[in-house]
This record gives sequence, C-alpha cells and structure tokens, in this order.
Amino acid sequence: MNYEKIEKNILEFLRDYLVTSGAKGFVLGLSGGLDSAVVATLCAKIAPTHALLMPTRLSNKANLADALRLAKTLGLNYKIIDISNILESFCVANVLSKQQKLRYGNLCARVRMCLLYDYSSEYALLVVGTSNKSERLLGYGTIFGDMACALNPIGELFKSEIFEFADFLGVDKAIINKAPSADLWENQSDESELGYGYKELDGALDFILKGLGNSRISKGEILSGEIPSAGILEFCKKRMKNNAFKLNTPAIAKVLRD
Repeated sequence: MNYEKIEKNILEFLRDYLVTSGAKGFVLGLSGGLDSAVVATLCAKIAPTHALLMPTRLSNKANLADALRLAKTLGLNYKIIDISNILESFCVANVLSKQQKLRYGNLCARVRMCLLYDYSSEYALLVVGTSNKSERLLGYGTIFGDMACALNPIGELFKSEIFEFADFLGVDKAIINKAPSADLWENQSDESELGYGYKELDGALDFILKGLGNSRISKGEILSGEIPSAGILEFCKKRMKNNAFKLNTPAIAKVLRD
C-alpha cells in the first residue's frame, strides 16, 4: 500500500470539502482508539480541529488518557463531556443482557453524535466520521450514531489498513497496539463480538468485493490459506446483506491503491 499517496488524497479531500462547505474547521469524537486518532491526525494537518472526549462511567480510563494526550499532542481544541447522566436518564444504567448492551451502545453513539452536531452548529464546523470500511460493510456501527457525519475520510480503508496507516502517520504506539474496542462497557472487544479478527474479516470482505465470494471453493484452497474459509465468507455476506441499509452514508474519501 502506498500510504503516502493515500494520505495526499485524503488531505486533498478534506481541504476541498472544507472550502466547498464554507465551514471553519472540523470536529470529531476522540475516543482514544485507532480510527479517531488517525482521523484527528489527518484533520489537524488541514484546519483547526476540535475534539469532544465523551466518556461514560463504564469507559476505560486509559482510553480517556490516550485521547487527552493525543489532543494535546496535535494541538486540538478539546472538551471533555461525561455523558453518564444523559444515559442514565434513559434508564440504561445497568448493562447486563445482550439486548441491554445493544441498546446502551446505540444510545451512547447517538448521544455522542447529537453533542458533536450541536457543537458543530455553535462553531461552524464539519462533523468528521471515523468509521472504517470493515465496520461499514459489516454494519458494525450505529445508524444516526457513529455512522452519521458530514464526511468520512477513512471510509474506504479496511481496519487492517488503518493499523498500517496509523504507523505511517506516526500515531502513538500505545493507541496502535491496543485491542480494537468501542469501549462501551468493561472488557468490550470488537473482535470478540464479531467472532473473527479484523485481518481475517478484511481478507474475506476483499474477496467478496472482488466478485469471488460465490466462486466454487475447494477444500485444498481453504486449507492452504489461499482464500478465506466458507464459514467466514458466509458470515460476511450475511452481515453485508442485512446491514446494506447503513451504507447510505455521507461523502467518503476515495483512496488510490497501487
């Protein structure tokens, strides 16, 4: 991957979109995770960038510390808003069952996006999304929550590519090396919830997107590792079909691959 070319392309996208919109800068939610760190790093190279850090009582304090350190390193205008009271006013203080966790996670994402859009209105800023291609295709996100935004600069990069891109951009290793997590409750893990690692998922998604997902697959090819297993291909195809409605998203940067 030519990440130098990808960075150049994304920066041009951000610059052009900002000029066309007439906005004064960008605002995003900074979680302490990889995707928002990459987006913040890119936005800060183009225009004044604001970040809202929006933890809950269940958030990992280490993630908040990472987000705060990054905001200071990049020179972002940042604000910390604990959203626990807002969530608890909706009677989702106890996150126990699978259904409660889903409701809680969706509400977290939508409350955060409401705050971002309110902040953007006050300061004439563009709300920048942080959903990668893997999440978008699998529907691993909340519609009108973290998947809502004015523009999404990393929407065409797979999660496994984000790790490499972050390293190219010089993102803090502490952020790059941590396990992917939406940090919605204690010990929450993206890959555990999905049931597969992002590297496996991205390989299967890429295979499907190239029109090979319905090809006849021999047992020998699967065992050799040449192509993804039938199980993960079916998992990805089902998720893509069931969550296709979420792909009606804002402008996404096109990336140029060699």
